[in-house]
Amino acid sequence: MGKLLWEAIQRSTTGPIMTEEKFETELFPTALGDLQKKYRIEFDPDEPAMIDPDMADAIFEAGKELLLEVGLLCKNTRRIIKFTQEEIEEAIVTARHEVTLGQGREAITLSPRAPGDKQHPYCFNAAGVITTDTELYKQHAMTVMQEPTCDGVIPMPLFAAGGLKNIADTPAQTHVCLTEARIMNEAATWAGKPGMFFGIPMSATTPHTLISTFASGLYNKNNCTLPVQILQDMRVDYDRFNLAYFADQQGIEPWISSSPTLYAYITGPEQGAMQIIAHTLGMLAYSGGALTQAMSVTVSGTYTGNDISWCNSAAALAAERNLKLPWVTFGGTDSEALPLCDDHWFGVASAAINACISGMEGTWLSGGHTGIEARWVGEISRAAAGLTPKQGVEIMKKINKLERDPRPDAVPLNELYDLKTMRPSQDFINHYKKFTRIFMDLGLDYPTWHC
Repeated sequence: MGKLLWEAIQRSTTGPIMTEEKFETELFPTALGDLQKKYRIEFDPDEPAMIDPDMADAIFEAGKELLLEVGLLCKNTRRIIKFTQEEIEEAIVTARHEVTLGQGREAITLSPRAPGDKQHPYCFNAAGVITTDTELYKQHAMTVMQEPTCDGVIPMPLFAAGGLKNIADTPAQTHVCLTEARIMNEAATWAGKPGMFFGIPMSATTPHTLISTFASGLYNKNNCTLPVQILQDMRVDYDRFNLAYFADQQGIEPWISSSPTLYAYITGPEQGAMQIIAHTLGMLAYSGGALTQAMSVTVSGTYTGNDISWCNSAAALAAERNLKLPWVTFGGTDSEALPLCDDHWFGVASAAINACISGMEGTWLSGGHTGIEARWVGEISRAAAGLTPKQGVEIMKKINKLERDPRPDAVPLNELYDLKTMRPSQDFINHYKKFTRIFMDLGLDYPTWHC
């Protein structure tokens, strides 16, 4: 538990009163703009990653100052929670720098890695697919978990189970989330990886469901984390504090997460990276967590592009140089990514390379919804480990210029895999081999690409 949890709760009842509208339209965006100018943080649209150490340090200082100046708005009380510089610096000094996820043979320890480190970022692949069909959901998870490069998984949200829709604040959501957890355990056992890390309960949206799912033991302190993240744009509520306290009581790793939306109140990737640092420091203070997820998305729902990858790399490099927390970012493209889509495969590869050269320790929701996509992102992460930042940026720029086949129609899983043997079809293997040849020509290499 963070040393400042009780202080944050008390300050949520005594801090300055402010309406949400004034906070999000005046205080927050004004502070962002002023700090961006003060620290001279600028995004070059031609650059897919931010690799300048001096700018990374400026982003970190700007993010820290953002938290100190603006604070966190408590949605329950409409009051501002402020921290002192000494409190935040103590949280930084006392932060944990490693975290072990999973157990037994499947346990992995995320330790600090610098840009160019030969230790590859770990891949926590997407498991399942957004659906109401639990059998299809399980089949997708099985194709992923069987892959040797699958280091752990993140379940996809399940929309229904046993005829019950996933309805927040009802027992139905708890039932659906317990079904998600049961399927993850069954699929991992089938794959011979019973100790696998399962990320976070993705079918849950309320503290009651999250706590109930952990009470079952299907998700537990060894195989899962508990989300305690700040809400969008520097806002918190008592749900976050209750979850942070429960995580501490049960010895569960808090999942610290920041996902700023660009081009709403945040004008661009520079401010997105600043907010990620501010969010991270705030969560570090009240939760005491270590595992940190940071990614950005545009207001139109885009997860790829130079602005997105620049923001993600800028925040990661700032954190690597000044925090050294176990840091992961989004390793896919979008929720509707098609397994045979060229844009998707190039985007996944860019995300993996970006993680390698920005000092990240992992990617989450990596690849797509099938095993071959999980294999692809895992192999790229291993092949690109050891690249210098400049080498990685050059490859990312080349990727941006490569021709793409037109977006294909969706293909059902039973045409991509033999669902009795869980072996991929020859067409899917051929698509994979097409990309291994492309990336060998770009200078990357992995042993299985020669088979």
